[in-house]
Amino acid sequence: MTKRILLCLSIIFSLHLAPCSLNAQVGEKSLNRRYQNEIRDSLSQVVSLRQREMQRTAESVLAALPNNEKLYDESYIKVEAELIDTLYADGSLHLDLLYRLSYNCRHLEGWTDDYPLGAFDVDSSNSCRAICRLTKRFLESTLKDVVTAGRDVDISISSSADGTEFTANMPYDGRYGDFRYCPTTFNGERVRISVDRTSGIANNCQLAYLRTQSVKSFLEENIEALKKTRNNYHFITQSYKDSVNTHYYRRSSIEMRFYDVFAQTVERMQNSRINDDHVDFNIPVTTQKNEDTYMLVIANENYGCSRIPEVPYALNDGEVVRQYFIKSLGVPERQVKLLRNASLLDIQQEGIHWLTELAQAVATKKGDETVATANIVIYFSGHGFTDNDGVAYLMPTGINTTDIESLQPGGKKSSGWSLFGCGKKESSDTTGFDVELTKKETKRLTAQCLSLESLCSMFNPKVTPVKNLTLIVDASFNGTGRDGKPVVHSEGKEEGKKHRKPTLRSDAVVLLAADYNKTAFAFDDHRHGFLTYFLLKEFKSQGDNIFRLSYQDIFEDVERKLNKESALQNKWQEAIGIAGGRYKDGTWRELRVNN
Repeated sequence: MTKRILLCLSIIFSLHLAPCSLNAQVGEKSLNRRYQNEIRDSLSQVVSLRQREMQRTAESVLAALPNNEKLYDESYIKVEAELIDTLYADGSLHLDLLYRLSYNCRHLEGWTDDYPLGAFDVDSSNSCRAICRLTKRFLESTLKDVVTAGRDVDISISSSADGTEFTANMPYDGRYGDFRYCPTTFNGERVRISVDRTSGIANNCQLAYLRTQSVKSFLEENIEALKKTRNNYHFITQSYKDSVNTHYYRRSSIEMRFYDVFAQTVERMQNSRINDDHVDFNIPVTTQKNEDTYMLVIANENYGCSRIPEVPYALNDGEVVRQYFIKSLGVPERQVKLLRNASLLDIQQEGIHWLTELAQAVATKKGDETVATANIVIYFSGHGFTDNDGVAYLMPTGINTTDIESLQPGGKKSSGWSLFGCGKKESSDTTGFDVELTKKETKRLTAQCLSLESLCSMFNPKVTPVKNLTLIVDASFNGTGRDGKPVVHSEGKEEGKKHRKPTLRSDAVVLLAADYNKTAFAFDDHRHGFLTYFLLKEFKSQGDNIFRLSYQDIFEDVERKLNKESALQNKWQEAIGIAGGRYKDGTWRELRVNN
């Protein structure tokens, strides 16, 4: 598809931005939706500033004109600019600038014929002379960076004539050449037109056509930059006979489209975002292999219970974490399983059973000894819960509320906690309550949940040969949701009671978004939990260097950035790490993501 610059000067310069849907990763030419929108919005501001600058210039030029050079006393000029994005078949994004300029009158009764009867030269028309001179001025100043050598340009020139009938041919001196069956549009229909010095001008279509040629001649002779571009001209002619359009009699206009005007800027802005704050896009792709790692991702966002609210962005957490482990950490795609809105049965049978079988299958034998080779990683995003004894649980979906009255629709109302301005809800609101469970209800709930301790015990070292077990948990355990609003807690649980740390298998390391009595918040701007976002940002910014960093290096960097940003947002949060017996001396800190 030829890229051209459509130079449309109808003295209206307009700026519109059409949305596109794109996805991109590192090395791909296409931009993802979010980056495209940001880049387009940024460039639209640049064009908008230019538009306002040109509008002020046009108004000052018009104000300085003597009355005999104005169309009439209430003439005005409107300048707009339109940024158009085009997605090509190869996935690349091109931004074009459409330029318009319009010279108009505020009241029809004040119109005057712009061109004298039968005239077609630019200098014989006040409005045509103004738009041509302004176009030259803008292309040599405000828009000079888009009129570069070799650029494709579409130039569409339109001119009109009134409906006065010709009683005799008018002379034509041939100043723009003779034309034989040249294509044009006349009153909306495609026609071919001929006019030469021998026959002269016999109708309004020919007259209007010569007016377009006079504008073309001005552009080619007076604007040096257009002598170096690849220009494709289109000519549009009209003849008005009705009284409604009298103010358009004998006018000319131009429209210009500059193709692919911000190619280098788009590329530069895209590249600058490869390591920017957004982690969902342009995910780095490593060439390294991490074939001994097996990962289970559990993303629980919708709990299917009116008294347990959704976990904002949990599904997005899971999907993007999965992509990073495959693309950036080199784990084979078949070795990463994502469970969305998983029940306890799903987690046990589709997840844990899958991992334990794999660990057994890839273990090697050294004589009578079984040697573990599998590094197991389990990631969880969703709700957490602690019972009266301070034991931490991961909450699956599909909770059976038959014997848990407080979780049933219309159950006990909020106890009225107030946290970050959120307290008791209206009685008609059944979501987001601070649900208080009795001790019996707490036991019935935890029987359907999975404690961190139980999760680790499912990888019994005597049965399941695992080299290392890493748990990453982005959840709150203090009865509060990611938005800081109370969700569910246990009746009679002492506020200051010390939470019991789980008994982990000796080779386990657990990274928690927050301690059991703290809240794990969401980073709303990036649609992730804080821990997930900063962990992914670390993977993205480090690239292949991530394989050289220890757990301690990664954890300290994530912790520092998470602490700062959460505090700035008034959502103070501290991630914590818990190690099993083998690593209680701190050796877990030397582990690496591909150990």
